[in-house]
Amino acid sequence: MEISHPRLLPLGLAALAPVAAGGILAARFADTTPLVAAPAITFGVLAITSPALYIATAALGEAPPLAQMVRALATALTAFGIALAGLLLPAMFLAWSSIEPLTSIAIASGAIVFAALLAVRRFARELANGRGPSIARTAVFACWAIATLGLAGKLWWTFATGVVS
Repeated sequence: MEISHPRLLPLGLAALAPVAAGGILAARFADTTPLVAAPAITFGVLAITSPALYIATAALGEAPPLAQMVRALATALTAFGIALAGLLLPAMFLAWSSIEPLTSIAIASGAIVFAALLAVRRFARELANGRGPSIARTAVFACWAIATLGLAGKLWWTFATGVVS
């Protein structure tokens, strides 16, 4: 099967990698809900918070064209999927061989967090593409990134620790 669009495979990884990260917990604790929860949290939080980033940058007069924002977000999601796909096998090995349930959660969560941090960095670089530095734009992006990662992290940790109990 030939892939007609060069972004389909990386975007597919972005979509499937959170399912696989949830699969680490699903297999470890014999509960299938993490398979759905990981991508739902990942993409749900992003869908809720991304418009706020665009609105805030537009209010500052620093917003890129909407098409550039969408491309930057797609590129960041691609980076997230690729990074997480690379981290899944070591995370799976460590999580499944750990004795303590919370260690498994911490390892799976760490893989997701590391991939998310790489994606945020890539998103920032893509948004700044061709534009000079701006303190206001950087501050808005930093606040958005902290809020988005914090919200997703809190939802994931609450869910994952609930699976153990």
